[in-house]
Amino acid sequence: MNKFIPLMAAILAPSLFAAPVKGKADLLASNTVIARFDGFTEIPCRHMTADCPDKCDHATKVANFTVLVNEDYKQPGKYGADKAEVGSTMMVDVKKPTPGQDDAAIFALVDQLTPGDTVRLTQDHLYIDEGCYIYPAYPVSKMEKVDKPAAAPEVPAFVPATPIQPRMMPGRRAR
Repeated sequence: MNKFIPLMAAILAPSLFAAPVKGKADLLASNTVIARFDGFTEIPCRHMTADCPDKCDHATKVANFTVLVNEDYKQPGKYGADKAEVGSTMMVDVKKPTPGQDDAAIFALVDQLTPGDTVRLTQDHLYIDEGCYIYPAYPVSKMEKVDKPAAAPEVPAFVPATPIQPRMMPGRRAR
């Protein structure tokens, strides 16, 4: 019980604990959906730099969610991510920190999920300007476990079309 109260406080107040964004961040779009958790996918290092695979941080793990219902979509300006359609997949990186996301609370909640559980999640599309670096970020600003809505359609579970494999590097030919 002692571990449950801080976890719930962290989940219910993400704005207080969210990772700070360095520089200026503009909200381009926000999707609030009811989604089904379909499990994890390990994405290995692709061996693209001299630091790979020992010193790089390319390998990651993502949680896959299939959208059942799109509850709310906001796009304040001209640009931003599209509205999440029913049956589409949302991926949440559960290994690397994401700017603007309360990583500890999101990672803790995702660790408690089993495939088939239903969550309400809000994923934002931010445009971050750190001066010399400008990049998009897709933090999850809110996630909570909910019951599956009765009106939700049956959508097949996410299954990668092909297993994610490390890129095959051409080797030297024997002479």
